Amino acid sequence: MLMKKVEVLRAACCVAGVDGEVTEREQILIQRLADETGVGKVSLNAMIQRGQTDPSFYQEQFRILKADPDQAMQLLFMVACADGELKTQEREVLYHLAVALEMSDKRFNQWLAAAHKKVQKNDSV
Repeated sequence: MLMKKVEVLRAACCVAGVDGEVTEREQILIQRLADETGVGKVSLNAMIQRGQTDPSFYQEQFRILKADPDQAMQLLFMVACADGELKTQEREVLYHLAVALEMSDKRFNQWLAAAHKKVQKNDSV
């Protein structure tokens, strides 16, 4: 279970950093997950840095364990929407992760619609 959370943390760093910046709200959510998994500050900063600068980093995250894809996607959508918008790069990363989790397009589109609705309300998922 801990390994799954660490992989979700790495994926969250990818989603947050894919647009080249990690906002304060995204950082808070990522830090909360890091605290739950016991990942230290140096390791977390390295993950965030890779998420911001290494486009291949998110491809490595396709190995996320499939025990609870809805929980993983919920967290990732929360991170993606934390800054009040859902950018194209974030949607692309989320989609690729959903495919890796073998989530149906219908289910992904439900998550996406909910995220767009929350962003329009200036809320987080």
